[in-house]
Amino acid sequence: MIKYLQLPFHFDVPSIQKELKTLTDQHWQLHYQTLHYEGEWSALPLRSEDGSLDNIHISTATDPTYQNTSLLNNSPFFQQLLTHFECPLLAVRLLKLNAGAVIKEHRDAELYFEKGEVRIHIPIITHPLVEFYLDKERINLRTGECWYMNFNLPHSIVNKSDIDRVHLVIDATVNDWVKEIFEQSTTTKKEIEEPGYDEDTKKQIIAQLRLMNTDTSNKMADEMEKGLT
Repeated sequence: MIKYLQLPFHFDVPSIQKELKTLTDQHWQLHYQTLHYEGEWSALPLRSEDGSLDNIHISTATDPTYQNTSLLNNSPFFQQLLTHFECPLLAVRLLKLNAGAVIKEHRDAELYFEKGEVRIHIPIITHPLVEFYLDKERINLRTGECWYMNFNLPHSIVNKSDIDRVHLVIDATVNDWVKEIFEQSTTTKKEIEEPGYDEDTKKQIIAQLRLMNTDTSNKMADEMEKGLT
């Protein structure tokens, strides 16, 4: 199972920050998971389930249909950036964590590559005093970089700096292109053992891995099958 992975993309920081600046006067909506943070954590939707600027929620539907919002339609650099991702895009949001704010440790259930969905972070504005922890390990995310992380694992963020941290966050469905990119991306990559799932859950995960049918997924399935009784 992949814990985190730096993808082979680096986006032009001045260009992405310039485009962000055109959106700073928009109405940032406070994140709806209010129990997960202290201070201010807010979002601007670039793609939402109905294309609405008022909808920053992640759909719970089995097969949701996301649409571009007017913010994305008027943001040519963000449009160009998203063309690098040759996979079905779901929600795309700008997420801002204000100076001094804290996102408490939590999990985003079932949100990871092996389950068929990925969440990708591209830092636009950040600072060395922003502390991002994934399963107790601090990960340094720099502006313009592109990262996948397994958010089914416990994670938290503390913004100890005096600036607001802003990331572009892309949710996408795993397809052959995603599998190939993940196979090729080895510069900064960490894998972990599967958690202690029950037998039925393990069999479901193995089936999903077999459907992916890559060298990595089949190897992971082989290892999981060794643990079955």
